[in-house]
Amino acid sequence: MNMVFVPSPRFLGDLVAEVEGARLVHGDPGTPVRGVAFDSRRAKPGDLFVAVPGFNHHGLEFVPEAIANGASVVVSETGFGAVIQDTGAAADVHVPGARHALADLSAAFYGHPSSRLPVVGVTGTDGKTSTTHLLSAILEAHGLRTGWLTTVNTRIGSHIRPNAVDQTTPEAPIVQCTLAEMLHAGLDVGILETSSHALALERVRGTHFQVGVFTNLSPEHLNFHGTFEAYLAAKRRLFEMLPPGGLAVLNADDPSSAAMAAATRARIVTYALDHSADVTASHIRLSPNGTTFKLHPGELTVETQLVGRFNVSNWLAAYAAATYFGATPDNLILAARTKPPVPGRMNLVSQGQPFAVVVDFAHTPQALEKALDTVRSLVSGKVLLAFGLAGGRDAANRPVMGALAARKSEFFVITMDDPAHEDPGAIAQEIAAGASPLSEHFAVELDRRAAIRLLFERAMPGDAVLLAGKGHEHRMLVGDERLPWNDASTAAEVLAELGFTMQAVP
Repeated sequence: MNMVFVPSPRFLGDLVAEVEGARLVHGDPGTPVRGVAFDSRRAKPGDLFVAVPGFNHHGLEFVPEAIANGASVVVSETGFGAVIQDTGAAADVHVPGARHALADLSAAFYGHPSSRLPVVGVTGTDGKTSTTHLLSAILEAHGLRTGWLTTVNTRIGSHIRPNAVDQTTPEAPIVQCTLAEMLHAGLDVGILETSSHALALERVRGTHFQVGVFTNLSPEHLNFHGTFEAYLAAKRRLFEMLPPGGLAVLNADDPSSAAMAAATRARIVTYALDHSADVTASHIRLSPNGTTFKLHPGELTVETQLVGRFNVSNWLAAYAAATYFGATPDNLILAARTKPPVPGRMNLVSQGQPFAVVVDFAHTPQALEKALDTVRSLVSGKVLLAFGLAGGRDAANRPVMGALAARKSEFFVITMDDPAHEDPGAIAQEIAAGASPLSEHFAVELDRRAAIRLLFERAMPGDAVLLAGKGHEHRMLVGDERLPWNDASTAAEVLAELGFTMQAVP
Protein backbone atom coordinates (compact mmCIF):
# COMPACT_ATOMS: atom_id res chain seq x y z
CA MET A 1 0.00 0.00 0.00
CA ASN A 2 1.56 3.31 -1.11
CA MET A 3 -1.12 5.72 0.06
CA VAL A 4 0.11 8.52 2.32
CA PHE A 5 -0.77 7.89 5.94
CA VAL A 6 -3.10 10.57 7.36
CA PRO A 7 -4.35 9.91 10.91
CA SER A 8 -8.03 10.46 11.61
CA PRO A 9 -9.01 13.19 14.12
CA ARG A 10 -10.00 12.04 17.60
CA PHE A 11 -12.36 13.68 20.05
CA LEU A 12 -10.65 15.28 23.03
CA GLY A 13 -12.92 13.60 25.57
CA ASP A 14 -12.06 10.14 24.21
CA LEU A 15 -8.32 10.85 24.47
CA VAL A 16 -8.56 12.29 27.99
CA ALA A 17 -10.43 9.15 29.08
CA GLU A 18 -7.39 7.05 28.17
CA VAL A 19 -5.00 8.92 30.47
CA GLU A 20 -5.17 7.93 34.12
CA GLY A 21 -5.83 10.94 36.34
CA ALA A 22 -6.37 13.34 33.42
CA ARG A 23 -8.91 16.10 33.99
CA LEU A 24 -10.49 18.41 31.42
CA VAL A 25 -10.47 21.73 33.27
CA HIS A 26 -11.67 23.92 30.44
CA GLY A 27 -12.96 23.15 26.95
CA ASP A 28 -15.37 20.98 24.99
CA PRO A 29 -14.83 17.20 25.11
CA GLY A 30 -16.12 17.17 21.54
CA THR A 31 -13.12 19.22 20.34
CA PRO A 32 -11.50 17.38 17.43
CA VAL A 33 -7.79 16.69 17.93
CA ARG A 34 -5.77 16.40 14.72
CA GLY A 35 -2.33 15.64 16.16
CA VAL A 36 -0.18 15.40 19.30
CA ALA A 37 2.72 17.86 19.68
CA PHE A 38 5.49 18.32 22.24
CA ASP A 39 7.49 20.95 20.30
CA SER A 40 5.66 24.27 20.13
CA ARG A 41 7.52 25.20 16.92
CA ARG A 42 5.99 22.22 15.13
CA ALA A 43 2.46 22.52 16.53
CA LYS A 44 -0.20 22.67 13.82
CA PRO A 45 -3.85 23.77 13.75
CA GLY A 46 -5.97 21.38 15.79
CA ASP A 47 -3.05 19.83 17.65
CA LEU A 48 -2.98 18.84 21.29
CA PHE A 49 0.17 20.33 22.85
CA VAL A 50 1.70 18.60 25.88
CA ALA A 51 3.80 20.91 28.04
CA VAL A 52 6.60 18.54 29.07
CA PRO A 53 9.13 19.59 31.74
CA GLY A 54 12.54 19.76 30.06
CA PHE A 55 16.09 19.78 31.35
CA ASN A 56 16.56 23.50 30.70
CA HIS A 57 13.04 24.83 30.18
CA HIS A 58 9.48 23.86 31.07
CA GLY A 59 7.06 23.26 28.22
CA LEU A 60 4.67 25.75 29.80
CA GLU A 61 6.98 28.54 28.64
CA PHE A 62 6.11 27.65 25.05
CA VAL A 63 2.33 27.41 25.40
CA PRO A 64 1.76 30.83 23.75
CA GLU A 65 3.82 29.80 20.73
CA ALA A 66 1.98 26.47 20.45
CA ILE A 67 -1.38 28.24 20.53
CA ALA A 68 -0.19 30.83 18.02
CA ASN A 69 0.68 27.96 15.70
CA GLY A 70 -2.82 26.55 16.04
CA ALA A 71 -2.81 24.16 19.00
CA SER A 72 -6.37 23.86 20.31
CA VAL A 73 -5.59 21.88 23.49
CA VAL A 74 -2.93 22.36 26.17
CA VAL A 75 -2.03 19.46 28.46
CA SER A 76 0.03 20.22 31.57
CA GLU A 77 0.84 18.69 34.92
CA THR A 78 -1.65 19.19 37.72
CA GLY A 79 -0.72 22.25 39.72
CA PHE A 80 0.78 24.10 36.78
CA GLY A 81 -2.49 24.99 35.11
CA ALA A 82 -2.53 28.46 36.68
CA VAL A 83 0.55 29.32 34.67
CA ILE A 84 -1.49 29.05 31.47
CA GLN A 85 -3.04 32.47 31.17
CA ASP A 86 -5.45 33.63 28.51
CA THR A 87 -5.28 30.55 26.33
CA GLY A 88 -8.13 31.83 24.22
CA ALA A 89 -9.92 28.97 22.54
CA ALA A 90 -7.48 26.36 23.78
CA ALA A 91 -8.87 23.61 25.97
CA ASP A 92 -6.99 23.01 29.23
CA VAL A 93 -6.22 19.49 30.48
CA HIS A 94 -4.40 18.68 33.72
CA VAL A 95 -2.51 15.38 34.16
CA PRO A 96 -0.46 13.91 37.02
CA GLY A 97 2.59 13.45 34.78
CA ALA A 98 3.22 15.15 31.46
CA ARG A 99 5.60 12.51 30.09
CA HIS A 100 3.21 9.68 30.90
CA ALA A 101 0.41 11.68 29.31
CA LEU A 102 2.43 12.43 26.18
CA ALA A 103 3.02 8.72 25.64
CA ASP A 104 -0.53 7.63 26.50
CA LEU A 105 -2.13 10.35 24.38
CA SER A 106 0.14 9.52 21.45
CA ALA A 107 -0.68 5.82 21.60
CA ALA A 108 -4.39 6.60 21.92
CA PHE A 109 -4.42 9.17 19.11
CA TYR A 110 -2.79 6.73 16.67
CA GLY A 111 -5.09 3.89 17.71
CA HIS A 112 -2.58 1.82 19.70
CA PRO A 113 -0.82 0.49 16.58
CA SER A 114 1.44 -1.91 18.48
CA SER A 115 -1.62 -3.82 19.68
CA ARG A 116 -2.04 -4.97 16.06
CA LEU A 117 1.57 -4.85 14.81
CA PRO A 118 4.16 -7.12 16.45
CA VAL A 119 7.04 -4.94 17.68
CA VAL A 120 10.63 -5.94 18.47
CA GLY A 121 12.71 -3.70 20.74
CA VAL A 122 16.50 -3.84 20.39
CA THR A 123 18.49 -2.32 23.24
CA GLY A 124 22.09 -2.26 24.48
CA THR A 125 25.11 0.04 24.37
CA ASP A 126 26.45 -1.08 20.99
CA GLY A 127 25.13 -3.06 18.05
CA LYS A 128 21.50 -1.90 18.14
CA THR A 129 21.35 -0.52 14.60
CA SER A 130 23.25 -3.42 13.06
CA THR A 131 21.12 -6.01 14.85
CA THR A 132 17.96 -4.21 13.72
CA HIS A 133 19.10 -4.32 10.07
CA LEU A 134 20.12 -7.97 10.31
CA LEU A 135 16.85 -8.99 11.96
CA SER A 136 14.94 -7.23 9.20
CA ALA A 137 16.97 -9.07 6.56
CA ILE A 138 16.26 -12.48 8.12
CA LEU A 139 12.54 -11.76 8.48
CA GLU A 140 12.36 -10.53 4.88
CA ALA A 141 14.07 -13.76 3.78
CA HIS A 142 11.34 -15.56 5.73
CA GLY A 143 8.72 -13.74 3.64
CA LEU A 144 7.67 -11.06 6.14
CA ARG A 145 7.53 -7.33 5.42
CA THR A 146 9.33 -5.23 8.03
CA GLY A 147 9.83 -1.66 9.09
CA TRP A 148 12.32 -0.11 11.48
CA LEU A 149 13.11 3.02 13.42
CA THR A 150 16.85 3.42 14.13
CA THR A 151 19.62 5.91 14.82
CA VAL A 152 20.32 6.01 11.09
CA ASN A 153 16.91 6.06 9.43
CA THR A 154 13.28 4.99 9.35
CA ARG A 155 12.11 2.27 6.98
CA ILE A 156 8.47 1.67 6.07
CA GLY A 157 8.50 -1.35 3.76
CA SER A 158 10.68 -0.33 0.83
CA HIS A 159 10.61 3.40 1.67
CA ILE A 160 13.55 4.73 3.69
CA ARG A 161 13.91 8.24 5.12
CA PRO A 162 16.68 9.72 7.28
CA ASN A 163 16.35 10.00 11.05
CA ALA A 164 15.36 13.66 11.31
CA VAL A 165 16.09 14.06 15.03
CA ASP A 166 19.29 13.67 17.05
CA GLN A 167 17.79 10.86 19.10
CA THR A 168 18.14 7.11 18.69
CA THR A 169 14.52 6.72 19.76
CA PRO A 170 12.42 9.88 19.27
CA GLU A 171 9.61 11.16 21.47
CA ALA A 172 6.36 9.22 21.82
CA PRO A 173 4.32 11.02 19.10
CA ILE A 174 6.96 10.12 16.48
CA VAL A 175 7.27 6.55 17.74
CA GLN A 176 3.51 5.95 17.66
CA CYS A 177 3.05 7.72 14.33
CA THR A 178 5.81 5.59 12.79
CA LEU A 179 4.26 2.37 14.11
CA ALA A 180 0.88 3.52 12.73
CA GLU A 181 2.53 4.14 9.34
CA MET A 182 3.95 0.60 9.43
CA LEU A 183 0.52 -0.82 10.23
CA HIS A 184 -1.11 1.29 7.49
CA ALA A 185 1.48 0.03 4.99
CA GLY A 186 0.55 -3.56 5.76
CA LEU A 187 3.86 -4.56 7.35
CA ASP A 188 4.18 -7.71 9.41
CA VAL A 189 6.79 -6.66 12.00
CA GLY A 190 8.10 -3.34 13.34
CA ILE A 191 11.62 -3.15 14.80
CA LEU A 192 12.38 -0.32 17.20
CA GLU A 193 15.91 0.59 18.27
CA THR A 194 15.20 1.31 21.92
CA SER A 195 17.58 3.60 23.80
CA SER A 196 18.01 3.96 27.55
CA HIS A 197 16.84 7.58 27.23
CA ALA A 198 13.63 6.39 25.58
CA LEU A 199 12.98 3.88 28.34
CA ALA A 200 13.78 6.31 31.16
CA LEU A 201 11.79 9.19 29.63
CA GLU A 202 8.69 7.10 28.76
CA ARG A 203 9.07 7.57 25.00
CA VAL A 204 8.04 3.96 24.39
CA ARG A 205 5.34 3.81 27.06
CA GLY A 206 2.21 2.49 25.39
CA THR A 207 4.22 0.35 22.97
CA HIS A 208 3.41 -3.35 23.24
CA PHE A 209 6.68 -5.17 22.61
CA GLN A 210 6.53 -8.87 21.74
CA VAL A 211 10.29 -9.41 21.53
CA GLY A 212 13.19 -7.71 23.31
CA VAL A 213 16.83 -8.07 22.26
CA PHE A 214 19.75 -7.21 24.53
CA THR A 215 23.13 -6.73 22.82
CA ASN A 216 25.57 -5.64 25.56
CA LEU A 217 26.15 -3.01 28.24
CA SER A 218 29.12 -0.79 29.01
CA PRO A 219 29.28 2.63 30.70
CA GLU A 220 27.62 5.28 28.51
CA HIS A 221 25.17 8.15 29.01
CA LEU A 222 26.15 8.31 32.68
CA ASN A 223 25.92 12.10 32.40
CA PHE A 224 22.17 11.47 32.02
CA HIS A 225 21.58 8.38 34.16
CA GLY A 226 24.05 9.26 36.92
CA THR A 227 25.26 5.73 37.65
CA PHE A 228 25.86 2.51 35.75
CA GLU A 229 23.19 0.88 37.91
CA ALA A 230 20.60 3.45 36.80
CA TYR A 231 21.68 2.96 33.18
CA LEU A 232 21.21 -0.81 33.54
CA ALA A 233 17.82 -0.27 35.22
CA ALA A 234 16.65 1.80 32.24
CA LYS A 235 17.64 -0.96 29.81
CA ARG A 236 15.96 -3.54 32.04
CA ARG A 237 12.60 -1.81 31.61
CA LEU A 238 12.28 -3.17 28.08
CA PHE A 239 12.33 -6.72 29.43
CA GLU A 240 9.90 -5.84 32.22
CA MET A 241 7.49 -4.71 29.47
CA LEU A 242 7.51 -8.04 27.61
CA PRO A 243 4.39 -10.21 28.03
CA PRO A 244 4.53 -13.82 29.24
CA GLY A 245 4.06 -15.01 25.67
CA GLY A 246 6.89 -12.85 24.36
CA LEU A 247 10.58 -13.54 23.83
CA ALA A 248 13.67 -12.10 25.54
CA VAL A 249 16.86 -12.55 23.52
CA LEU A 250 19.87 -12.14 25.80
CA ASN A 251 23.64 -12.06 25.24
CA ALA A 252 25.14 -14.75 27.47
CA ASP A 253 28.58 -13.19 26.95
CA ASP A 254 27.49 -10.07 28.84
CA PRO A 255 27.02 -10.29 32.63
CA SER A 256 24.24 -7.69 32.56
CA SER A 257 22.01 -10.25 30.85
CA ALA A 258 21.34 -11.73 34.28
CA ALA A 259 19.48 -8.57 35.31
CA MET A 260 17.39 -8.68 32.13
CA ALA A 261 16.55 -12.34 32.70
CA ALA A 262 15.47 -11.68 36.28
CA ALA A 263 13.19 -8.85 35.17
CA THR A 264 11.21 -10.56 32.42
CA ARG A 265 8.14 -12.76 32.29
CA ALA A 266 8.91 -13.71 28.69
CA ARG A 267 10.55 -16.87 27.43
CA ILE A 268 14.34 -16.47 27.27
CA VAL A 269 16.65 -17.45 24.42
CA THR A 270 20.38 -16.81 24.84
CA TYR A 271 23.14 -16.35 22.28
CA ALA A 272 26.91 -16.12 22.71
CA LEU A 273 30.33 -16.56 21.14
CA ASP A 274 32.34 -17.32 24.27
CA HIS A 275 29.85 -18.94 26.66
CA SER A 276 27.30 -21.72 26.59
CA ALA A 277 24.03 -20.51 25.05
CA ASP A 278 21.00 -21.60 23.04
CA VAL A 279 22.41 -20.08 19.82
CA THR A 280 26.17 -20.06 19.23
CA ALA A 281 28.78 -19.99 16.46
CA SER A 282 32.08 -21.74 15.79
CA HIS A 283 34.74 -21.88 13.05
CA ILE A 284 34.66 -18.09 12.66
CA ARG A 285 36.86 -16.95 9.78
CA LEU A 286 37.44 -13.24 9.23
CA SER A 287 38.60 -11.52 6.04
CA PRO A 288 38.53 -7.96 4.67
CA ASN A 289 35.65 -8.98 2.39
CA GLY A 290 33.43 -10.77 4.87
CA THR A 291 33.09 -13.48 7.48
CA THR A 292 32.08 -17.12 7.62
CA PHE A 293 30.94 -19.08 10.66
CA LYS A 294 29.10 -22.23 11.60
CA LEU A 295 25.72 -21.80 13.29
CA HIS A 296 24.72 -23.95 16.27
CA PRO A 297 22.30 -25.59 16.50
CA GLY A 298 22.09 -26.60 12.86
CA GLU A 299 25.78 -27.05 12.01
CA LEU A 300 25.25 -24.93 8.89
CA THR A 301 27.86 -22.59 7.43
CA VAL A 302 26.89 -18.93 7.18
CA GLU A 303 28.67 -16.50 4.85
CA THR A 304 28.25 -12.76 5.36
CA GLN A 305 29.61 -9.62 3.73
CA LEU A 306 29.91 -8.02 7.18
CA VAL A 307 33.36 -8.02 8.76
CA GLY A 308 34.27 -8.47 12.39
CA ARG A 309 33.65 -11.01 15.11
CA PHE A 310 31.17 -8.69 16.79
CA ASN A 311 28.98 -8.88 13.69
CA VAL A 312 28.77 -12.64 14.15
CA SER A 313 27.30 -11.90 17.57
CA ASN A 314 24.86 -9.45 15.96
CA TRP A 315 23.76 -12.12 13.46
CA LEU A 316 23.17 -14.58 16.31
CA ALA A 317 21.07 -12.04 18.20
CA ALA A 318 19.04 -11.24 15.10
CA TYR A 319 18.51 -14.91 14.26
CA ALA A 320 17.43 -15.77 17.81
CA ALA A 321 14.84 -12.97 17.65
CA ALA A 322 13.67 -14.03 14.19
CA THR A 323 12.85 -17.54 15.42
CA TYR A 324 9.92 -16.01 17.32
CA PHE A 325 8.36 -15.37 13.92
CA GLY A 326 9.19 -18.81 12.55
CA ALA A 327 12.47 -17.99 10.78
CA THR A 328 14.80 -20.90 10.00
CA PRO A 329 18.58 -21.30 9.55
CA ASP A 330 18.01 -21.22 5.78
CA ASN A 331 16.52 -17.73 6.16
CA LEU A 332 19.64 -16.66 8.05
CA ILE A 333 21.93 -18.12 5.38
CA LEU A 334 20.10 -16.29 2.58
CA ALA A 335 19.98 -13.01 4.49
CA ALA A 336 23.65 -13.17 5.43
CA ARG A 337 24.72 -13.92 1.87
CA THR A 338 22.84 -10.93 0.41
CA LYS A 339 22.81 -8.31 3.17
CA PRO A 340 25.24 -5.42 2.42
CA PRO A 341 27.15 -3.70 5.24
CA VAL A 342 25.06 -1.51 7.52
CA PRO A 343 25.61 2.22 6.80
CA GLY A 344 28.48 3.60 8.87
CA ARG A 345 29.38 0.26 10.40
CA MET A 346 32.78 -1.11 9.31
CA ASN A 347 32.37 0.40 5.82
CA LEU A 348 35.34 0.31 3.46
CA VAL A 349 36.30 3.30 1.30
CA SER A 350 38.33 2.00 -1.66
CA GLN A 351 39.71 4.19 -4.42
CA GLY A 352 42.75 2.14 -5.38
CA GLN A 353 44.88 3.24 -2.43
CA PRO A 354 47.34 0.61 -1.12
CA PHE A 355 46.00 0.84 2.45
CA ALA A 356 42.57 0.11 3.90
CA VAL A 357 40.21 2.91 4.97
CA VAL A 358 37.43 1.89 7.33
CA VAL A 359 34.56 4.11 8.56
CA ASP A 360 32.79 3.01 11.74
CA PHE A 361 30.35 4.58 14.20
CA ALA A 362 32.35 3.33 17.22
CA HIS A 363 31.97 6.06 19.85
CA THR A 364 32.14 4.12 23.12
CA PRO A 365 35.14 2.34 24.69
CA GLN A 366 33.68 -1.11 24.03
CA ALA A 367 32.80 -0.32 20.40
CA LEU A 368 36.16 1.33 19.70
CA GLU A 369 38.05 -1.63 21.10
CA LYS A 370 36.03 -4.04 18.94
CA ALA A 371 36.57 -1.88 15.85
CA LEU A 372 40.31 -1.63 16.42
CA ASP A 373 40.62 -5.36 17.05
CA THR A 374 38.64 -6.10 13.89
CA VAL A 375 40.74 -3.79 11.74
CA ARG A 376 43.89 -5.30 13.26
CA SER A 377 42.76 -8.78 12.21
CA LEU A 378 42.19 -7.71 8.61
CA VAL A 379 45.57 -6.19 7.72
CA SER A 380 49.26 -7.07 7.97
CA GLY A 381 50.51 -3.54 8.60
CA LYS A 382 49.92 -0.79 11.13
CA VAL A 383 46.58 0.48 12.42
CA LEU A 384 46.09 4.26 12.28
CA LEU A 385 43.13 5.94 13.92
CA ALA A 386 41.23 9.23 13.90
CA PHE A 387 38.56 9.85 16.53
CA GLY A 388 37.12 12.37 18.95
CA LEU A 389 34.26 12.44 21.43
CA ALA A 390 31.03 14.40 21.52
CA GLY A 391 30.47 17.32 23.84
CA GLY A 392 27.90 17.14 26.63
CA ARG A 393 28.17 13.44 27.33
CA ASP A 394 30.25 10.89 29.22
CA ALA A 395 33.38 12.89 29.97
CA ALA A 396 34.70 9.91 31.95
CA ASN A 397 35.05 7.97 28.69
CA ARG A 398 37.51 10.47 27.25
CA PRO A 399 40.73 9.36 29.01
CA VAL A 400 39.57 5.74 28.79
CA MET A 401 39.33 5.96 25.00
CA GLY A 402 42.62 7.83 24.82
CA ALA A 403 44.28 4.94 26.62
CA LEU A 404 42.53 2.46 24.33
CA ALA A 405 43.82 4.27 21.24
CA ALA A 406 47.34 4.29 22.66
CA ARG A 407 47.27 0.54 23.32
CA LYS A 408 45.50 -0.57 20.16
CA SER A 409 46.96 1.61 17.37
CA GLU A 410 50.44 2.51 16.16
CA PHE A 411 49.46 6.14 15.61
CA PHE A 412 46.27 8.14 16.12
CA VAL A 413 44.93 11.65 15.76
CA ILE A 414 42.52 13.17 18.27
CA THR A 415 40.09 15.34 16.35
CA MET A 416 36.63 16.90 16.45
CA ASP A 417 33.39 14.95 16.87
CA ASP A 418 30.21 16.91 17.62
CA PRO A 419 31.62 19.24 20.29
CA ALA A 420 28.24 21.00 20.57
CA HIS A 421 28.65 23.66 23.27
CA GLU A 422 31.93 22.35 24.68
CA ASP A 423 35.41 23.49 23.69
CA PRO A 424 36.72 20.84 21.26
CA GLY A 425 40.28 21.60 22.37
CA ALA A 426 39.38 20.84 25.98
CA ILE A 427 37.72 17.55 24.95
CA ALA A 428 40.87 16.61 23.01
CA GLN A 429 43.07 17.32 26.00
CA GLU A 430 40.95 15.07 28.21
CA ILE A 431 41.37 12.27 25.67
CA ALA A 432 45.10 12.96 25.43
CA ALA A 433 45.41 12.76 29.22
CA GLY A 434 44.52 9.07 29.02
CA ALA A 435 46.91 8.42 26.13
CA SER A 436 50.00 10.33 27.24
CA PRO A 437 51.20 7.90 29.93
CA LEU A 438 51.10 5.06 27.38
CA SER A 439 52.25 6.54 24.08
CA GLU A 440 53.77 9.57 22.39
CA HIS A 441 52.62 8.42 18.96
CA PHE A 442 49.61 10.62 18.51
CA ALA A 443 48.67 14.13 17.48
CA VAL A 444 45.85 16.58 18.10
CA GLU A 445 44.30 18.06 14.95
CA LEU A 446 40.84 19.48 15.53
CA ASP A 447 40.16 20.00 11.81
CA ARG A 448 38.78 16.54 11.06
CA ARG A 449 39.50 16.78 7.33
CA ALA A 450 43.11 17.70 8.05
CA ALA A 451 43.32 14.83 10.54
CA ILE A 452 42.13 12.38 7.91
CA ARG A 453 44.65 13.72 5.38
CA LEU A 454 47.44 13.43 7.95
CA LEU A 455 46.70 9.73 8.45
CA PHE A 456 46.42 9.03 4.73
CA GLU A 457 49.78 10.67 4.14
CA ARG A 458 51.37 8.48 6.87
CA ALA A 459 49.72 5.22 5.78
CA MET A 460 51.91 2.65 4.03
CA PRO A 461 50.90 -0.32 1.87
CA GLY A 462 49.23 -2.95 4.06
CA ASP A 463 48.21 -0.46 6.76
CA ALA A 464 44.65 0.40 7.80
CA VAL A 465 43.14 3.77 8.70
CA LEU A 466 40.10 3.65 10.98
CA LEU A 467 37.86 6.73 11.05
CA ALA A 468 35.78 6.25 14.19
CA GLY A 469 32.82 7.98 15.78
CA LYS A 470 30.84 9.60 12.97
CA GLY A 471 29.86 6.53 10.96
CA HIS A 472 26.70 7.14 8.95
CA GLU A 473 26.22 10.73 10.12
CA HIS A 474 26.00 13.63 7.70
CA ARG A 475 26.48 16.50 10.12
CA MET A 476 28.83 17.92 12.70
CA LEU A 477 27.23 19.60 15.73
CA VAL A 478 29.18 22.75 16.59
CA GLY A 479 27.41 25.05 19.00
CA ASP A 480 23.85 25.31 17.72
CA GLU A 481 24.91 24.65 14.13
CA ARG A 482 24.59 21.40 12.16
CA LEU A 483 27.47 21.66 9.72
CA PRO A 484 27.61 19.27 6.73
CA TRP A 485 30.00 16.39 7.39
CA ASN A 486 30.39 12.74 6.42
CA ASP A 487 33.51 10.66 7.06
CA ALA A 488 33.15 8.38 4.03
CA SER A 489 32.60 11.16 1.48
CA THR A 490 35.36 13.27 3.03
CA ALA A 491 37.74 10.30 2.95
CA ALA A 492 36.94 9.77 -0.73
CA GLU A 493 37.60 13.44 -1.47
CA VAL A 494 40.94 13.42 0.36
CA LEU A 495 41.99 10.21 -1.39
CA ALA A 496 41.20 11.89 -4.72
CA GLU A 497 43.31 14.88 -3.71
CA LEU A 498 46.18 12.46 -3.06
CA GLY A 499 45.80 10.93 -6.52
CA PHE A 500 43.60 7.93 -5.81
CA THR A 501 40.59 8.32 -8.07
CA MET A 502 39.14 4.86 -8.69
CA GLN A 503 35.42 4.77 -7.84
CA ALA A 504 34.63 3.70 -4.30
CA VAL A 505 33.42 0.14 -3.85
CA PRO A 506 29.71 0.16 -2.77
